[in-house]
Amino acid sequence: MKKRATLLLLGSICLSAGCATETTTSTTDSIAAEARQDTTADLIRADDRVYQLDGTDATIKKDDVTSFSTVKKQVTAKQPLTDQAATDWQAGTTLYRDEEATGVLYVFKGTTAYRYTAIPEG
Repeated sequence: MKKRATLLLLGSICLSAGCATETTTSTTDSIAAEARQDTTADLIRADDRVYQLDGTDATIKKDDVTSFSTVKKQVTAKQPLTDQAATDWQAGTTLYRDEEATGVLYVFKGTTAYRYTAIPEG
């Protein structure tokens, strides 16, 4: 009788203590998934943010910015946008940012600077 009561007690403690598997989605995962709904969007995920192409910037030069990361994977239309991944840039592409401008990053192709702006939460 004591064994049954103990097993019952331990089982209920385990269930209430979070032994059941839970899945959590980060805000960045949610933003990335929503942004991927537009299959033509040019996106980069880096530094726990999702960035979308905002155009080119003729005033920015490589000397004006600092490299901070690289694209590790170019994703296809059916793949999720994971950290250090991009939709339109190949693995090895260097990402740059201006230390004073948060929420903006740049990718250079030749002398052309492509500006990406972080998609805000909410």
